[in-house]
Amino acid sequence: MRMVAKYQSHAEATERAAFLQAHGIATHVSDMTSMRPNLAHQGQYRAGLWVVLEAQYDDALGLLEDPDHHVSNALSVDQLQHLETSGMEQARSDLLKWLLIVAVGLGAIALWVVRLGSA
Repeated sequence: MRMVAKYQSHAEATERAAFLQAHGIATHVSDMTSMRPNLAHQGQYRAGLWVVLEAQYDDALGLLEDPDHHVSNALSVDQLQHLETSGMEQARSDLLKWLLIVAVGLGAIALWVVRLGSA
């Protein structure tokens, strides 16, 4: 994933993302406040526009500069939906896996503390 642009308005970033998606480019809009290390830059940017697939980066830049740019690596609507669905499924699977690991780890620590306390 690669950042294409930063916007002061989240709505503008979302609009540009929809424009790129309409041309077959997989995008993601992020909230920039989570990326801000301190309050000195607060208010400078509100959203980031990302291209999900590296191969579509140049096409995204071209489209943002010229709406008539020919996209060489466009995805179909079905491909975009599959990419989004599979990403959500993978994220859910990863989250459940890490939650299970943390639960087992905390259980092991609790058992260890109980055994130390009764010894």
